[in-house]
Amino acid sequence: MVLIILVGLIVAAGLAVYGFSTMARQGVRGSGPGTLLRSLAALAAAAAAAVYVWGAFHLALMDDTAVTQACRDAVGQARAADIDRYEAGYIPLRLGCHVAGDATHAAGVPGYVNPAAVGFALTAAVLAACAPFAPESRARDNSKKETSS
Repeated sequence: MVLIILVGLIVAAGLAVYGFSTMARQGVRGSGPGTLLRSLAALAAAAAAAVYVWGAFHLALMDDTAVTQACRDAVGQARAADIDRYEAGYIPLRLGCHVAGDATHAAGVPGYVNPAAVGFALTAAVLAACAPFAPESRARDNSKKETSS
């Protein structure tokens, strides 16, 4: 878990530095749409990594007492005695509390962590996929303006 947190922090910081420095070099208005989309994609990916690391911190800081309490809260006090094992999951990030004869209940990680990480990652992917097409459309727009003048 410590390795995940360390790598995640390095990735998040690196992507954030790339995104902000690229925009700062040329300015938001001075950069082309492709550069702006790449910068925003890097910032969205940095946010995805940061949210994931935040959830991993929650798991890493839990000792046995905290795990037991989180599982009791997740399954309810009436079923707490039926918990037979704990499972850590990394994708999605969760602590699973298995109740004998029933399902596994998620605990230990705030409920917003996985949806936020997926949302930021999808946003980054869409922005990065659109970035190569943006300069081409701008060049086409400029050529249309020149021919109509």
